[in-house]
Amino acid sequence: MKKQSLRGKVALITGGSTEIAGEVALALAKQGAKVCLCGRQTDLLEMAAGRIQAAQRTCLAVTSKLDSLEEAESVLEQSQAAFKRLDILILVSPFWAGGQIHNHTVKAWDLVMDGNLREPFLMARACLPVFRAQKHGEIMAIGSDSALGIYPQDGAYGVAMHGLNALMELIRLENTDFNIRTHILSPGVALTLARDSAGLPALTASHVADWAVWLLTRPSHLRGNGPILI
Repeated sequence: MKKQSLRGKVALITGGSTEIAGEVALALAKQGAKVCLCGRQTDLLEMAAGRIQAAQRTCLAVTSKLDSLEEAESVLEQSQAAFKRLDILILVSPFWAGGQIHNHTVKAWDLVMDGNLREPFLMARACLPVFRAQKHGEIMAIGSDSALGIYPQDGAYGVAMHGLNALMELIRLENTDFNIRTHILSPGVALTLARDSAGLPALTASHVADWAVWLLTRPSHLRGNGPILI
């Protein structure tokens, strides 16, 4: 089965300060894609962008809180000014915080919901008109296995991950006729090291990146129908 090439395509990736986003960006860049990494922490963004540039690939790093539609549109505009097109949007959940509902802090609730649900909505809201106008595009959400069950003390994070899956399903249903393909990856805890504390093979951020590349290079007529647990 012939794979889709990522060469020359442009990917905009949120949650760019996270290890997973950095690994996904590097993996896509090695496949020939041009990457715009967006995140809140400039130093971590620059480290991720530096790895891509050291591999002789192209990356733009944009620092943004993504706390308004105007911010999301500004990130999109900067990416389009640099690369002249947009093919792929990847929404990476930036952080976890939880707690039992009876004593969950409101501050943590708001921060998690903003980063893991409001931010993906804003970025999708900014990019979907571009994808619909050009009648093609791919949107991937990289969330968590917390979206596939109910776990005590997951708190706002668990609610946000369920909401993220619902958001992606709405995007899929509303945009099928515009040749917009959606993907959801739901990884467990991704470690930096290849083995866990017991010496067993562990899921790493690079494994998540491999899955992202595999999905994005499937023939365009193959469309996922739900989250993939990894």
